[in-house]
Amino acid sequence: MDTEVLQEIGLNTTEIKVYLALLELGSALAGEITKKSKINRTNVYDSLEKLIDKGLVVYSMSANRKVFESVGPHQLKEILKERQNKLDILMPELEEVYKKTKSKEESLTFRGKKGIKSLFEDVLKDKKDLFVYGAESKFADIFPAYQKYWNKRRAEEKIKVQIIYNEKIRKLKQKENLKLISMKFLPVDYDFPATTMFYGDKTTIIVWAEDPVGFLIKSEEITKSNLNFFKILWRVAKK
Repeated sequence: MDTEVLQEIGLNTTEIKVYLALLELGSALAGEITKKSKINRTNVYDSLEKLIDKGLVVYSMSANRKVFESVGPHQLKEILKERQNKLDILMPELEEVYKKTKSKEESLTFRGKKGIKSLFEDVLKDKKDLFVYGAESKFADIFPAYQKYWNKRRAEEKIKVQIIYNEKIRKLKQKENLKLISMKFLPVDYDFPATTMFYGDKTTIIVWAEDPVGFLIKSEEITKSNLNFFKILWRVAKK
């Protein structure tokens, strides 16, 4: 018999052997259970006490001796149901602890083209407005098809973008005519080799090397600080 499922509902190996032995015997003295289960007598008594506590065994007195009897297997379902009820009661508290943990700061690194795609997919998943600077971006160069597909999906999700480019690529970018994008341009002297993006409570930095690398920091404080800097640049930049 496969007894693994009995372990999953909280019975240890000795308890299982004692319970199954008693199930076969119907009712029995401790000595008979010891012989049937081949478990040390002391351990049999300990297991019987635990099985009584779990509602799987009952006993009666006969000639000042305890006669043990197993409760029907249906009680196993009741144990499982009780555990489920306890878990249901505890679940809201566990969820609250989980949320607090997830709301803490975290930092992730995305490497290679697949990693950068994952980063841009996260923007779509969050569905928050996007702010970008340092965007002499090679996004369109490295991902020509994906860039168009991504911008189409972004527009469908109604994600607005404010983006600051360098003046030297004004003509190129103004030809793109992408939806829900506001563009401004900084003088050529303002050159940011990496692209920095903010959305929701996340700040991302992408270094467009031959093997691109992206860094994502989830932090309300850091993102707010960088967004304030972006607003300063936005006021300086020109349409």
